[in-house]
Amino acid sequence: MIFVRVNFLFLFLGSSCVLMIPGDVAGLQTYNDAKHFAISAKIPEFSNKEKTLVVQYSIKFEQNIECGGGYIKLLSGYVNQKKFGGDTPYSFMFGPDICGSQTKKLHVILSYQGQNYPIKRDIQCETDKLTHFYTFILRPDASYSVLIDNRERESGSMYTDWDILPPRKIKDTNAKKPADWDDREYIDDPNDIKPEGYDSIPSEIPDPKAKEPDDWDEEEDGIWKPPKIPNPAYKGPWKRKKIRNPNYKGKWKKTSWIDNPEFEDDPDLYVLKPLKYVGIEVWQVKAGSIFDNILICDDPQYARQVVEDIWAKNREVEKEAFEEAEKIRRAREEEESQRAREEGERRRKERGIDMERGDVIKGMIPTTMTITMMNFKVRSGLCVRPGVRQLCLRKGFLYGFMHLLSMPFKTLRGASRTLRVAQFCSVSNMSSSLQIELVPCLRDNYAYLLHDVDTGTVGVVDPSESVPIIDALSRKNQNLTYILNTHHHHDHTGGNKQLKARYGAKVIGPGIDRDRIPGIDIVLNDGDKWMFGGHKVVVMETPGHTRGHISFYFPGSGAIFTGDTLFSLSCGKLFEGTPEQMYSSLRKIMSLPDDTNIYCGHEYTLSNSKFALSIEPNNEALQSYAEHVAHLRSKNLPTIPTTLKVEKACNPFLRTSSTEIRQSLNIPVTANDAEALGVIRQAKDNF
Repeated sequence: MIFVRVNFLFLFLGSSCVLMIPGDVAGLQTYNDAKHFAISAKIPEFSNKEKTLVVQYSIKFEQNIECGGGYIKLLSGYVNQKKFGGDTPYSFMFGPDICGSQTKKLHVILSYQGQNYPIKRDIQCETDKLTHFYTFILRPDASYSVLIDNRERESGSMYTDWDILPPRKIKDTNAKKPADWDDREYIDDPNDIKPEGYDSIPSEIPDPKAKEPDDWDEEEDGIWKPPKIPNPAYKGPWKRKKIRNPNYKGKWKKTSWIDNPEFEDDPDLYVLKPLKYVGIEVWQVKAGSIFDNILICDDPQYARQVVEDIWAKNREVEKEAFEEAEKIRRAREEEESQRAREEGERRRKERGIDMERGDVIKGMIPTTMTITMMNFKVRSGLCVRPGVRQLCLRKGFLYGFMHLLSMPFKTLRGASRTLRVAQFCSVSNMSSSLQIELVPCLRDNYAYLLHDVDTGTVGVVDPSESVPIIDALSRKNQNLTYILNTHHHHDHTGGNKQLKARYGAKVIGPGIDRDRIPGIDIVLNDGDKWMFGGHKVVVMETPGHTRGHISFYFPGSGAIFTGDTLFSLSCGKLFEGTPEQMYSSLRKIMSLPDDTNIYCGHEYTLSNSKFALSIEPNNEALQSYAEHVAHLRSKNLPTIPTTLKVEKACNPFLRTSSTEIRQSLNIPVTANDAEALGVIRQAKDNF
């Protein structure tokens, strides 16, 4: 028996990897959400020629994974482990891939003559938080089995379940029914004879029960005749009885199966290139998966015994421990939720919902980067409300310039010329009492605190984690009323449960993703209109990044929260959608007024500007905006919000008809805008 058992402690750590090796567990656990993980280990060379190949490992989705992979790869030939990643060729890939409630797939991908072939069967993987063993067995006759926890989930042959070789049989579309083919299952009985007098039986006869009416007058009414009724003795036109056709050959099928002349058998179809490395290369929205017990051998019984020794003996203990931990967690969350509700009620009573507007804004001095839209007109440029010292402007690149607020208005106008404010911003007349505060989260995420000054309503958009939100609310002594989620990814919903438990806030999200939004209370769909305090919110369905993505548009405040659909100078990756869906979503957003402020989910603008310039270098508006973005980021200042006017002038994903962009990426003139967007997105992914 030959076997290779991989010890994680000796795995080579690639330069792009972020992994943790627990001190008391011989396993690898991913950590840091929304990251790409890559790691590999060299193993003694292994060939499955004339031998059974068994690949087995265990994985535990301890984090309640929402979207991400949990598979392993076997690699052949030379591999530069420092550069191991998604583009590294592999011979075999196996394991679960999960994204929301729709995708729970078990990948089985085989490489043959340099091309990867996925299995055609739909095999479902496990999605709970417990440890599970995945086993793949490939035999010299090209038959295979897939086991989960030692139970067979699928079996078959490489000849039928992968499109590697042409099929052995094909349909004969030119086939014609032979002249002597009799497909009549029943025929008339030639020995059946019509009974004598059969044709003389009338179909109707006079009704024997009918009587002539008493007032019938033959002179006036004529001779009375009884009405006719169906004759019970009449059995219709005579037909011979049917008997089974002794010459019946079955129903003729126009397309029969014949040997495929293009099929050429390969007796080594099952043989992989000699295996030299084991690798883990996955992307996860929410990290925490534990990989362990990787085994490569030629003995299925040995692999089965490993599962029995490690998993079967401990599964009940693990399950009981998990259930106990869940009970404690639920009890703690309920206790925190109750305290939050009581605290929220106390604060509401102290503050009072019907307080005067002047009491809300009196003496308010910004301590964080805040945009405040008060009830007065903004006609042009910048303005400062006397005595309030709040920036009453809707343009995001002025974040961080709060120290300018104490300067005279003339000085501010001069600053605007220096920073090319007029070029990138068009401030329209508006009236709003909505405060929007940007809250940095994780490494590059933005959440947004919303405060309706008139009603005291407070909300947060896409809280990827809870601590920064709690800190911001504590500084303002505010309670949280609503949690708004644009989509289900963990880096936009990671703080839901903690914030809901602490403040008793209602979670709002897309109806399509109701099963993927943690703690959801209110579902909204395309075209729904909802009130955030005194502000109307229009829900726009904007799929592409995910299938259920929505955006929240505040028309009275000229603001839209686009999540991961539209970024400054880019759009979201197409994880669950198509270029056509993304293009349609962007067109919806483009239909809004040009001065609409766009609040997206990430600070990607600097890197996006480099890609945009690489495909449209002669765009002068883009050149100026890129300089401005670089200046802001050099000061560690946010570039969000941007405006729709800026994006229309600079964002390549809103400029799919640009001749320069199409020429840079060799996009055919005949390609429509959605097809062009797909090419641009692929180029951005590879940039």
